[in-house]
Amino acid sequence: MEISNYTTEDFVLDPSFRKWVMQPNAVSNLFWEDLLAKNPSKYKAAKEARRIILKLNAKNQPKLSDAEISGLWKDIDTRMSEEPQEGLTSRVEKVIPLHSLSTLERAVPNTPPRSSFFADFRLRVACILAIAVGLGYLLGWLVSVPVNPELHSPVPEYVQHKTIPGVKSHLTLADGSLVILNSGSELRYLKNFEKGRREVFLKGEAFFSVAKDSLRPFRVTSRETTTTALGTSFNIKAYEGETLDVSLLTGMVAIKRDGEAEEVRLVPGEALKIDTEKEQLEKVRFDQDQVIGWTKKRIIFQETPLMEAIRVLENWYGVEIQLIRQPEEQVLLSGKFQDETLKNVLEGLKFSARFDFTIDKENVKIIF
Repeated sequence: MEISNYTTEDFVLDPSFRKWVMQPNAVSNLFWEDLLAKNPSKYKAAKEARRIILKLNAKNQPKLSDAEISGLWKDIDTRMSEEPQEGLTSRVEKVIPLHSLSTLERAVPNTPPRSSFFADFRLRVACILAIAVGLGYLLGWLVSVPVNPELHSPVPEYVQHKTIPGVKSHLTLADGSLVILNSGSELRYLKNFEKGRREVFLKGEAFFSVAKDSLRPFRVTSRETTTTALGTSFNIKAYEGETLDVSLLTGMVAIKRDGEAEEVRLVPGEALKIDTEKEQLEKVRFDQDQVIGWTKKRIIFQETPLMEAIRVLENWYGVEIQLIRQPEEQVLLSGKFQDETLKNVLEGLKFSARFDFTIDKENVKIIF
């Protein structure tokens, strides 16, 4: 019998298969077991056909007579004592299945439940191939996507120096430039600078002695103003609420305000005063001792407005000064002091400005 092309319906319609299902015996069991072993792909269809046949005949299934049962056991004893016949499968054992379900169940003893995701070998192979293809597409996409340098570039590391009132700081930058940072000031820059330029950001006041490097200009940015130099020494005073002063001692600098097309160039001995509120620029000559005297522990007031002088004294000595009965007219202070105490400085100023003062640790009062 050829069952290689059988479907479930073919098994149901086959008389010998129906008889084996409904009235099994040792001979039919061995016959169908051998036939299905030669066609393992038909176990599933045969098992489903058995289920249908039993369901259709559940109410009318005939019962075996006592004689048939006795004959069946006799036949089983006879078959168990015989050697396997030639032409039948060589794996016939002493235990002979008594019904069709035993044959169908024994045929696939190691088959896991159908609900298992990897029950079918072909399904496992398909999953492995699908995963491999998916990984291949993913790898190809990753290789084809252009790398954004900004996403992989290291996070910039900034260096910050900040001086508290009463303290000045001497700094040597990575390029060899020297900086003196005045009290109450702050300097920030990218560590080791960038490849093509040197740029620092200033709040307050600082004196710069810039190391020469023709390939990398040195820029100081402060209050929307950029000062560019090569090998130069200059002073920048950029405190909030006051004019921004750039004073050149040696070399040459170019100064440019944000939003302005033109830049202003200075030669040694020139200073640029910028009124940031009125957006006015004035180029003037300056007294070197007055401008950088602070780097040599000198306080020099030359018709200095009262509020600017108070800011200088607060930063220099680390105190807080309170004005009592501030005069309506503008007060200008003048005087030169070399490494003096706050008390001596105030004593030197009070006669010309006509005020009194009290000092209580960090709290100072100037009384008009």
